[in-house]
Amino acid sequence: MPSTWLNALTKYNYPVKLSDYSSAKNYTNTFNLEITGARESTVNFENYFRDNCENIEVWYEVVFWKMYSQKSRSDNRTTALIEQLKIYKLAANHLIIKLQSFIDEPTYDNFDGFRKLFHFKSKVIAIIATFPAFLNPMQFPMVDTRTARWVNSQLEIHNSHDLNSPKLIKSAYRNTNKAPVLTMDDFDFYLHWIKWTRYMATKLSQITEMKWRARDVEMAVFTAWGDRFCTHPSLKLNPI
Repeated sequence: MPSTWLNALTKYNYPVKLSDYSSAKNYTNTFNLEITGARESTVNFENYFRDNCENIEVWYEVVFWKMYSQKSRSDNRTTALIEQLKIYKLAANHLIIKLQSFIDEPTYDNFDGFRKLFHFKSKVIAIIATFPAFLNPMQFPMVDTRTARWVNSQLEIHNSHDLNSPKLIKSAYRNTNKAPVLTMDDFDFYLHWIKWTRYMATKLSQITEMKWRARDVEMAVFTAWGDRFCTHPSLKLNPI
């Protein structure tokens, strides 16, 4: 049964060329990496972030990486966030301290305190949730509407299979005509997602030959749901 999970993780593919950022030329030592997209290259980018996270420009790179698939918005969203951080003169160390507070104690208030440093106009969470996953991928998954849709459609079969596991719950996300986003209204969903991916990572590590991280479980789910042009989910993930 874990073969479906290994298959999905093997097929994970999110290629990003950081130099595609329209303002990349303004940065001498950053925005020059190319992430080929497979798990190994993405893990290397996560490691690069942790090794260099005291440089605020590396945080900018992660935002562009996260937004890269949204071709029409990635430049504008990255630039807007950079400008906000510059206006409020936020140093990387300040971000690290606030982020570590959430990692140490993943509560609503600690997450919202970190989120507020970015001064978004709305209470969006997907970009913010990228950073705990990069700083501590063993314990934290990313979250986005793609993983939320998988959870909303698959939670019953996975929740009923293992009565001892943390339970997945539905997100407040709705696929409407408006741009769908996850917000702080989805924090409880996000917290259950964190606990479930940790539990699944432990189980998968026990029955496969690799050490799974919460982030790996999320990568497999992200891949299994598929892109916007396929039937969902595009890959089966067996309950284990």
